[in-house]
Amino acid sequence: MKKKITLLFISFFILASCSNDEDSSIIPVAPVAPTAIHAVLNEGSVDITWTGVEGAGITYNVYRNAVKINKAPLTEAKFTDVLKNTGSFVYTVTANLDGAESTKGVVSEKVILELPKTKTMQSIDIYYDTKYEYAYTYDTSNITKLVSLTIKETNTDLTYKKVTVTNTVVKYTYAGNLITKMSYYSVDDIPRSSVENVYNAQKKMIGRIVKRSDGSINYTVTYKYNEDGTITETNDARDSGVGIYTFGKGNLVKYSITTPMREDEYLAVSNYVFDTKNEPTLNILGFNFFVNNSKNNEISSSTVITLNGELSSTESSKSDNTYNENGYVLTTMKTLKVSSGETLQTRQTVITYY
Repeated sequence: MKKKITLLFISFFILASCSNDEDSSIIPVAPVAPTAIHAVLNEGSVDITWTGVEGAGITYNVYRNAVKINKAPLTEAKFTDVLKNTGSFVYTVTANLDGAESTKGVVSEKVILELPKTKTMQSIDIYYDTKYEYAYTYDTSNITKLVSLTIKETNTDLTYKKVTVTNTVVKYTYAGNLITKMSYYSVDDIPRSSVENVYNAQKKMIGRIVKRSDGSINYTVTYKYNEDGTITETNDARDSGVGIYTFGKGNLVKYSITTPMREDEYLAVSNYVFDTKNEPTLNILGFNFFVNNSKNNEISSSTVITLNGELSSTESSKSDNTYNENGYVLTTMKTLKVSSGETLQTRQTVITYY
């Protein structure tokens, strides 16, 4: 009897050992990969969402350009990537369960963040050669937030061969994602003037207050939003009239202004045509709330000026642009002509990006 009990115990031990070996050899099965991944640029961040994977205990990892960017496993099907650099980015997402990670899911849309670094604009007519050199500086904690803009203006009087140089620094004040003030200084920090921007609760710009160097008000501009989508601009400066902005597809396509000039009735109507490429300041925080902001680049314009109801003159312009691989304008050559066909001005612009 003792022998039978011993054999039974040995058999049970072997069976239990085999069972434990089999359990330890089970490999976790990876879940399916997430689908429908979307990435949307939102100021200095990218909002990423995807279709969640069904099942208990599922977590996610997010990859930017094949590099994992979340520090801890994600339990929700969303993630915000705060960008520290400009560039071109795509995102993929994996699902995880019990230590097993899925293959990478569908690749998101390409997200492109370009910010202007420098801009050179040179205008030449029969009297003057004026060159503007711009240098942009951004906040290190928010790459799209403009801290300051340095402007060097070199003006050459072609008749008298006289050259004057003016240096200006523009400093930007923000409230959230709105630019509330632009302060203009000489390079030695002596105040020159300032512009305070006023917004309503819907973040629409409703006015601008232009001040002198001593803080006194020079003039104010107000904006009224009309039911037909146009914006009426009034300016309390002397001899300033009423302007009307008309927009289409995110661009300023028409601007008309009536200006009191002595006893004359003056009207100027300008129409603009745009390309489908990206305007250089498109991603600068706060610029999209400016009234006259456009998201694309002007390629032609025409202006008709009437005086007392009679045609006074016409002007037209044409811009030839080149673009980088991400669809942002690199160079522009603009030619402005009057009704006689005479070239009034040429202007060349060159832009670099971070």
